[in-house]
Amino acid sequence: MSESDHNNGHGDRPPPDSLSPIVPGRSGRPSYSLDALRERVERQFHEETAHRSDILIDLDTGDKRRAHLRDIIEYVLAVESITLSPKDTLALLDSAYCRLFTFGPLDACLDDETITEITINGPADVHARRGMGTLEPTGTIFDDRFHLEGVLERVLATAGIDLLHSEPFLEAGVTLSGRAARISLIGPPVSPEYSLEIRLHPRQPLSLDDLHTRFRAVPPQAAALLRAILAAGHGLLIVGDVGLGKTTLAGALAHSLPADAAITAVERAAEMHLPPHIRRRSPTPATPDNPGTDFIAEIRAALDDTPDWLIVDEIRGDESAAVWDALNRDNTPRCLWVFRGDSQPDRLRNALSMTIRQGQPTIAQAEIHRLLARHLPFVTAVKRIEGTPRLDLVAEWALGKPAGDDVPLVLRPLLTEQEDGWLVADNRPTRPLDLPDDFWE
Repeated sequence: MSESDHNNGHGDRPPPDSLSPIVPGRSGRPSYSLDALRERVERQFHEETAHRSDILIDLDTGDKRRAHLRDIIEYVLAVESITLSPKDTLALLDSAYCRLFTFGPLDACLDDETITEITINGPADVHARRGMGTLEPTGTIFDDRFHLEGVLERVLATAGIDLLHSEPFLEAGVTLSGRAARISLIGPPVSPEYSLEIRLHPRQPLSLDDLHTRFRAVPPQAAALLRAILAAGHGLLIVGDVGLGKTTLAGALAHSLPADAAITAVERAAEMHLPPHIRRRSPTPATPDNPGTDFIAEIRAALDDTPDWLIVDEIRGDESAAVWDALNRDNTPRCLWVFRGDSQPDRLRNALSMTIRQGQPTIAQAEIHRLLARHLPFVTAVKRIEGTPRLDLVAEWALGKPAGDDVPLVLRPLLTEQEDGWLVADNRPTRPLDLPDDFWE
């Protein structure tokens, strides 16, 4: 949605919240209030665009939307034998435009760049999170469930997705007021009310330098090490709990990958700020005419493209088959993956092993360790420190001395955060990295 859409095509004049004048019909036809006419126009619009996200996508500018609404208004006025003054026609158009093409109570939150998350649990329960703070009530509400449903339809239409009652669970990437976002939705019949979480990203992509200067999340020394890891062609796993900026970090690191490399990114929701040459893949929701695709299918399709680099956001425990396919190929691409989990070495090693073993229950543990060390040799972890998400570890997987059938896998810290700031750990990487001679001093 463009900036002009927030002004609704009529400068700084705010749209009317309610239209009250009564307009008589011609030749004894019923009278209507402008509010009732607006509802009639909205109903006609919904009838014409029901399950037609292609129409909504085509209405991609304020001028196109207003022209479409003018046609509907002319039709409704003709059917109801009503004549409106130019002033009332413009007021009707402005009001219907606001209701149909803006995001209603969400607009103020979307315009506030400090807001990083919106949660909705029914029409009167809207909360927002600023930065990494706590969720707080926004003080805004939707008129009713139908108003909320209409806004949800517009939100999903930005990604070409229809709101289907047969699909109560949905996770998708959308663009709202110029901001990439991930929406996770639970709806009827599973939930009596629509319950959703919207995670918002800044309008402009964040670089590694931005993550340091603006958020103090990635110190320069850590950024230099991460860039060197990727420049040397080594795989990297980003680990952390939910909502700590793993996706943002992956997007920033994607800009450090070689511009001439073939790169495919598989996302649960297309929300990362990526360079234009990186190919995107993400699951497509099922529709009455299309069965859609899931995350596993998109990973496998990406592997079939044989890219030089494979970015995955994010690996979860139920994608074991796709993880095995990715790590066990002769032509496995270099990996930049996001994984939701604990960075404590034993827990991380066990979680990754379980993810692989679910699809391959008979595989030897030593082989799992070799695959991880070969394709995801470096790990960086994000934690909440003093209330703020910060990168607190860069480490390297190292294979230990074999003991019988076992080959231990040890996570060797390279950089760790200390109370007085970032310090170089005792360990240096065993794999070659192009870093200044004095980097570890």
